Amino acid sequence: MNQLVKNTIALFIFAIVLRSASAGLTMEEIMSTGKILRSHCQPRVGVSDETIEAASEGRFSDDRTLKCYLACMMGLSHSLKDGKYQADLTIQMAEDLLSPEISGKVKNVAQKCRNAGDGIEDECDVALALTKCAYEVDPELFYLP
Repeated sequence: MNQLVKNTIALFIFAIVLRSASAGLTMEEIMSTGKILRSHCQPRVGVSDETIEAASEGRFSDDRTLKCYLACMMGLSHSLKDGKYQADLTIQMAEDLLSPEISGKVKNVAQKCRNAGDGIEDECDVALALTKCAYEVDPELFYLP
């Protein structure tokens, strides 16, 4: 297991402990975690900063590196496994780790996007479909590190 994966696991454990002691992760803490995931996934797939920035503003290109970047990010956060969206796990993690106001919004997106990847075989394409759905459901909540 590489060091980044170990660090990600440790971060999730830390988040659970933090959740026990507080009202849940804030957007600032979520963004900090996102930077760690980005530092692993971006060089792995070779997606450009410009492509990520465009997607973070809702401009999604049909770029294979973007799609696989999204799949990498979702894989590290356990919301995508073997090309399948883990909506129930995403909802459970939202309840366990996030503040109530953020958790409710994340759970709404997870429910509404539950089937966005159905019928799509390629994991990277599934990730893009889920990401587009999340943006459409709640562009204010949408965050792409």
